[in-house]
Amino acid sequence: MPKSDLKRFSNELLALSFASLYSKPLLEAADTLRGILTRCRSDKKHIFNTEMCAMRVAAEMKAWEQHEDPEFGVPYTTAERWIRDIYQDDYRYSEDAFKTAMALPEVPLEDLAELKRCNAVLLASPSISDICRRDPATIKAAKKATEKEFRDHLNKEHGQHVERPETLKFTYPAPDAAQIKAYLRWVAEKADLADLEDYQGALLYLAVNENEEHSVKTA
Repeated sequence: MPKSDLKRFSNELLALSFASLYSKPLLEAADTLRGILTRCRSDKKHIFNTEMCAMRVAAEMKAWEQHEDPEFGVPYTTAERWIRDIYQDDYRYSEDAFKTAMALPEVPLEDLAELKRCNAVLLASPSISDICRRDPATIKAAKKATEKEFRDHLNKEHGQHVERPETLKFTYPAPDAAQIKAYLRWVAEKADLADLEDYQGALLYLAVNENEEHSVKTA
C-alpha cells in the first residue's frame, strides 16, 4: 500500500472519539474497526500503534460480538478468535498488538498512538508496575527514547529491574526445524500455554523444569 494511503488511514481511528464511536450502531462501529484492522495487514511494520488503538476500542465495545464466527455460525465469543480470522496466517503479529494494548488500559488512546513499538511492548511486560505505566513522564519517555534509554529510565526512575534481552539464534534444515516445532508444540500444550506456537515460551518452560529436576538430583 502506498505511504500516502497508510498516512490517511493510520489516523482514521484516532479521528473518531469514543463518544462518536458509541453513538454509532454497534454493528457499524464494529465494521469500521474490522475494516481498519483488515487494511493494517498490508503494511504492519508501520502501523502497530494503529492496531493497538483499534483493538483497544474494539475491546471497550466488545466489537467481535457483532460479527458471526463462520466456523460455528454464532457471534464471536472472544477477541482473540475475531482477530485471528481477520489476520488469518499473520495473526501472531496482530496478537502482539492486542496483548500490548490490553496490558496498557490506563495509557490514554492519544498516547498509545505515539508510543514506540519496542517501548510499548516493554511497558506492557508483566514485570512493570501499574504505577509506572500510569506515570506521565514514563509515557512521554516511551514516545521518544530508544529502547536502551527507556529501559534505563524504568530502572533508574522507577526501581524496575528490566534486563537487556539476549537473543538466541538457532538454524536448522527445514525437516529438522519441523521436528523441533512439533516437539515444542507438544511442550506448549503440556505447559498449558495459550498459544501452542509460542516456541519461545515452550523452550523456557522446558529449560526451567529440566534445570529444577537436575538440581534436585544433584543436591
